[in-house]
Amino acid sequence: MGRKLALAAVVVLLVYAPLAVDAWSEDLVVDTQFLADKIGRPDWVILDTRTPEEFLEGHIQGAINLGKRADKALRDPTHRSYTIVPAIEKTLGEAGIGSDAHIILYGTAIDVYYNTVPFWVLEYLGCNSPSLKCTVHYYDGGIERWESEGGKLDQTDTKLPASQFTARVVSSRLATTAEVLEVVKKRKKAVVIDARTEAEYSGSDIRALRGGHIPGAINIKVQKNYSADTYRMLPLSELEALYKSISRSSRIISHCQTGTRSTFTYIVLRLLGYKNVANYDDSWIVYGSNVTLPVESEQWYDFFEMNRTLKELKEEMKQIQ
Repeated sequence: MGRKLALAAVVVLLVYAPLAVDAWSEDLVVDTQFLADKIGRPDWVILDTRTPEEFLEGHIQGAINLGKRADKALRDPTHRSYTIVPAIEKTLGEAGIGSDAHIILYGTAIDVYYNTVPFWVLEYLGCNSPSLKCTVHYYDGGIERWESEGGKLDQTDTKLPASQFTARVVSSRLATTAEVLEVVKKRKKAVVIDARTEAEYSGSDIRALRGGHIPGAINIKVQKNYSADTYRMLPLSELEALYKSISRSSRIISHCQTGTRSTFTYIVLRLLGYKNVANYDDSWIVYGSNVTLPVESEQWYDFFEMNRTLKELKEEMKQIQ
C-alpha cells in the first residue's frame, strides 16, 4: 500500500508541477533579492529599459541604458525585429552585451509592455536556449518595486566595454503572418491568443484598415495578467487558472495590435512552463490591413467619419484660439 501511495505522489508531482519541467522558467521572472545579488558581477548585465533621461535621474547601481527606450532600440514600427537582426547585434555589442551575458531587464512598472519587448527579442535571438550561453531575466515590478523594497538609486552613467553579440535565432519564438494563415486555414494546429481589449477583438475599436479578429483566436486581454495597481504579474495560481484550458503541449501564438502588449503574454506563458510559444510580431496592424486575409467580426475603418471628426476638431480649436 505504501509503495502505491508513493508512486501516486510521483505521478501527481509530474502532472501538477509544470514549472519544474522547464529549466528556463525557474528564474525567468526574478525578485529583488535575485537582482541585488547580481549587482557588480562581471557576467551579469542589468539593463534599464527606460529612456536615457529617466535613466540619468536615478537607476539601479551598475545598470546600463541603450541610449533610447529598449523596445525602440531593438525594434521599431517600420523595421520589425526579425528583419534587422544584424543591427540589433550591433546595438547590443556596443552596449557591452555579449552572447554569453546574463541579462536582467527592468523599467518603470507602468510600462509593462515596453519592458517585455526586449525580453522577447533577446529570447528570439537565442537567449534562454541551448544555442547560446546568454540568459535573459525580467525583474517584475520595475524601479518602483526596487525602491519600495529598500533598493538605492544611482546616477552614474555606467558604460561597459564593447563586446560581441552573435545571435542564434530561435525561429519558433516568432510567428509570421504566413504561419498564422496556416493556422486559420487549419493546415497547422496552434492556439492563437489575442491580447487586445474586448473592443478591439469585437471590431468596435478599429486600429487598422479593418477591425475584428483572427478567426479562431481566443481573447485574453493582457491586462488580465497583472495587477491594475502595481502592474506586477498576478500570482502563479491565478495565471495558471487564466490559461487552464490551453494545453502546455500546444503551439501558442500571442498577438495584439503591434506585437508589443503580446510580449507580456509571451513571458507569462513562458513562466508557466509553455515551451512552444511565439510572438506574432506583425500582429493586427499588418493582418487587419491585409484585405486578402480572413477576419471574424469584420468592420471597416471609416476614413470619411474620421476626416469629418478631424475637421470639426480643427474648427473648435480655431474658435478657442
